[in-house]
Amino acid sequence: MKLFRRGQESRSEQSREGMRPAVKSSICTGERVAGFLDAGGRFQDVMLIEGEEDLALFCRRYGVRKEEIRQIY
Repeated sequence: MKLFRRGQESRSEQSREGMRPAVKSSICTGERVAGFLDAGGRFQDVMLIEGEEDLALFCRRYGVRKEEIRQIY
């Protein structure tokens, strides 16, 4: 029995339609998480951002430009 699955995306590209890319930053710890905002303003996290390499990976993986990413605190 597998507990964790590797290499599979949790969301399909169709489920992200109408969602905006965002990075949520913690004021206290500085932790950053990349994800998407839906029309209702709910944040859906996708991956942890530990540095600029992770942010570039997020942009490549989901076809997002850095200019499109909204910052949330």
